[in-house]
Amino acid sequence: MKSKYIIVPLFLLIFSGCVTIVKWKYGITNPREQTPEKLHAFLKKHKYPDTCQFVFTDSSAYFHRMRDSVFKKHLFSNMIFDRQGSLLQSDPSKCQWSGFEVVKSLNKDSAYPKSPGPSLAGLLDQIEPFGPEISQVSFVKDPDFTVIVTWALFLGTYNARLFELSEAVAQNPGARIRLVWINMDMQERWNLTKNQKLEIR
Repeated sequence: MKSKYIIVPLFLLIFSGCVTIVKWKYGITNPREQTPEKLHAFLKKHKYPDTCQFVFTDSSAYFHRMRDSVFKKHLFSNMIFDRQGSLLQSDPSKCQWSGFEVVKSLNKDSAYPKSPGPSLAGLLDQIEPFGPEISQVSFVKDPDFTVIVTWALFLGTYNARLFELSEAVAQNPGARIRLVWINMDMQERWNLTKNQKLEIR
């Protein structure tokens, strides 16, 4: 019985140590307000895709999505929509980072189960492009699928697991795929209050 009391605190100590190591390894920080300029500099520094990058138009749109249980379920992962803008059902048995093979194998002639969730059109209406070449942002026209990927600067280089989906799209010969990156950092221009920032977390 005494060993049980020793093992539990030891386990907690080891676990907290692992969290610290992961944060250090990937450069994960606490969420803070950002600007488009800082986000673009981060993307360029780590050589992540810097086209088709978006942020929410305002804090209302941001809060609306953060209160959406389906959207939050896919946070820092991906959501795949078909040609009609319907959300495709994800496989709950697979890790959230397993999107590479799924995206790589999407085929325009295959049928996929649908899932209740946000409409693609509604989501696209709430975001706007950012970066020094906003006017040159271009979508794949008439896509068979649209893949929405959310990322955040405070995740550091852990974002690499998300940005690798650009390679999955490049390797897919069976579909025209539109890839949309949405940054989830709070924006300075929103002028959020302290209470609002705490609500987001």
